Parts: sequence; structure tokens; C-alpha cells
Amino acid sequence: MPPFAWINGAFVPEDEATVSIRDTGLLHAAGVFTTMRAYAGRAFRLDLHLRRLRRSCDHLFVPLQHKDEAIRAAIDELLARNGLGDARLRLTVTRGASRHDPLHGLRLDPTAILTAAPLEPYPEEYYQRGLTVLALDEQKLNPYDVQAGHKTLNYFSRLAALRAATQRGAGEALWFNVHHYLQSGSISNVLLVKDGALLTPPTPEETEADPALAARMPYPKSAVLPGVTRQVVLDLARAAGIEVRLGALTINDVLAADEVIVTNSVMGIMPVCRVERHGIGHERPGPVTRQLSQDYDAEVGRAGAAGA
Repeated sequence: MPPFAWINGAFVPEDEATVSIRDTGLLHAAGVFTTMRAYAGRAFRLDLHLRRLRRSCDHLFVPLQHKDEAIRAAIDELLARNGLGDARLRLTVTRGASRHDPLHGLRLDPTAILTAAPLEPYPEEYYQRGLTVLALDEQKLNPYDVQAGHKTLNYFSRLAALRAATQRGAGEALWFNVHHYLQSGSISNVLLVKDGALLTPPTPEETEADPALAARMPYPKSAVLPGVTRQVVLDLARAAGIEVRLGALTINDVLAADEVIVTNSVMGIMPVCRVERHGIGHERPGPVTRQLSQDYDAEVGRAGAAGA
């Protein structure tokens, strides 16, 4: 039996699911999404995922008409219908199909899609030996784009960079902005460890909330996605007494780092031990990475026990 999907409040078999050929998500990539990980039948940090998604929807004029409680219930039922405990979840929201309403003019019928698939974890070898990453030079992130800092459906350039990294024996590509400062990976956030402190470039929200931080930045706008796993890691670091520094980082900072970490909801905390042929640290996961990985696993366990 095919797995189920949830579309606009209804559960349907995936092979029967349809969207309009006039959906603006299809025609113009006018939509946003979030990828979540479920542990033991519960989406981890769903509150942060939905908060970020709604912020992006508001910023990009993408209507999300379902309340958080309805989405949470849909996730629980979808996991149960598909017989999944540990799973990869994706919630996609598009502006939908546009049509002309004689009374109100142009009208959008938004589309919300939720899917759940069995988790395909990264090989354990990656966590033991660390990932090799590519320093991307052919493409740059544009922080002046209206989509900067949002997880939109316009993802082709990131996937092309990830494919190029794979072809060169790497597992991720590091992106820099048009001013040549580190921003993210293709599908991850990036954090460095130097002299025991955790360093990472700030998100647009972090610079907006901290005028002093914004004044220190050598570029006026950020293209860093406010990753959910990134936020959890920063919170765990602060709780463990690890200094967290938000600021501008260059390729030289990356190469001089004692440790490098990339994060997303599926991989969790992934050590990076090589930037192309350049070894990071001792080319094995360092002490801060190991501590944060243990703390992250414990946080996942606590969230599962609390039903979050």
C-alpha cells in the first residue's frame, strides 16, 4: 500500500496526490518548506520549525491557513498511518493557484503539503571520520534577494552545488555571500570551533535584534537560514558554558578552525574534518563537537520523553 500524504487538511495516498498545474509553487517556486525529523513518532522541535515557517510565510506573502495545532495533529496521524517512528518529514506551503475573483480581484488558493518517509540516516562512518566539504567559489549567496534567509522552493542552485561536491568526493558545499563571507552549506548551517569558542555567522533576525552586532558586521545583510538544529546547538553550547560568538567569518577562519560542524534536522551534528584537501584539526571530531553531539542526543531523548 502506498504511503499517505496530507494535502490541505486531507489524507490521500501519495500516488493519488495532485496539485494544480497553475500552482505558483510549480510555476514560480513561490513557496517555502521545512524539513523535520521524527524520533519515536514525534517531530523534534516542531515549535521552532513552525515559527520559522510562519515568519517566512509572512515575509514572502505565502498564506499558511492551518493552525499549529492542526499541523501537529496531522503529523501525528500521518506518522501513524504510514507506520513510521523515526522519519523524515517535510511541510511545504505554496502560494497556490491564482484565479480572478469578480468580487475581490486576484485570489490565491494556497497549497499545504505534508509528507513522511522512512529515515535514511547518514552513514555512521561520517560521524566517526568527519565529512569532507567543498569550498564553493562558482556561486555566491545574494543577501539582497528577497528570499535570502528563507527556506524557499527555489533550491536548484543549492542542489547543483551539492551534486558538484558529491562528484568531487565531498558531502557538502560551503557557501559564501557576494562579499566573500561564510554563510552556510547547501543544506546545512556551519559552525566553527576556535580556542574553545563556538563561532557562526548571524542570521537576519539576530542582527536585527542586536544593533551592536549589526554594526560590527562588514556586510549589511545576512543570507543565513535560521536553522532549527543550529538554534538547538547554540542553546546547548551556552548551557554548557561554551562561549558563542556571532560574527563575520571568512574562508581563512574556516581553514584555521580547530573544529568545524555542519547541522541540519536530518544529520543532526555532523563533524567536518576536511575542506577539500585541507585537514581540520587532527582530521577527526574534536572535543567540543563530541560534547555537543552527546548533549544533542540527550536533548532528543528529553524531548521524546516529554512528547515534544
